[in-house]
Amino acid sequence: MVVVIDSEPASLVDALALAWREGRPLSAETATRLAPEGSDDAYAIQAALGERLGWWPMGRPHGWKLAIGELPKAAPIPDGLYQYSPAQMRHCVSVAGIEVELAVRLSRPLPAGASRAQAEAAVGETLAVIEGFDVRAERWRELAPAFLLADLQMHGGLVIGTGMPGWAGDTALTLEVTGRVPAPTGWQHPLGDPLALLPWLADHAASRGWPLQAGDLVATGSWCGMLEVPPGGGVIAKFQGVGEVSLQRAADPEA
Repeated sequence: MVVVIDSEPASLVDALALAWREGRPLSAETATRLAPEGSDDAYAIQAALGERLGWWPMGRPHGWKLAIGELPKAAPIPDGLYQYSPAQMRHCVSVAGIEVELAVRLSRPLPAGASRAQAEAAVGETLAVIEGFDVRAERWRELAPAFLLADLQMHGGLVIGTGMPGWAGDTALTLEVTGRVPAPTGWQHPLGDPLALLPWLADHAASRGWPLQAGDLVATGSWCGMLEVPPGGGVIAKFQGVGEVSLQRAADPEA
């Protein structure tokens, strides 16, 4: 049974901070009532929430997620939400979802105004990762995009697998997900080029006062959309010539 926070917080920062601390979802009504008006407000809430919850003790995020849609979106990753493969799925607030991606770790700063070629030259390594997909509110499919963006664009943690030096270039994904038979094939990055939005992110991060630095990790967008992992299920993802990453969800204790 889902337990919903029944207080009436005054702001979305207050509401989301409580949801993150207690691991319980906001009601859809509260999420709708407090939703920001647009992306600028949503990005400001991301930063305020990170400050409230102490996500970046060094003063800036060291990881980012990119989201691909009609307009690109991004969210800074809290320092405490990294795991290494093989990993156990974290507590899920409202949805036990995953997305399989390539992530890149920068070996040099990437300033605003960087080109695609400069972005590739800044990649120190390419890694297979699984991003946890979660929302701190009920009925997330009905919620405003600006709420989801404020809630770290549905980020729930990042599992880091193996990788290779430099940028991977062309690769292919094979994926095994327990409970999905047969496993779909033909996964690919929706833009064709996973680095296509890295210059946009360099501009965006700099505009938030957090220009990209050496060591920063960027998850470049899902190759498989969002997949829900059943209790007791697992995911093994392999990028040809790059590396692999795996995640397991605990069995339902009430089953």
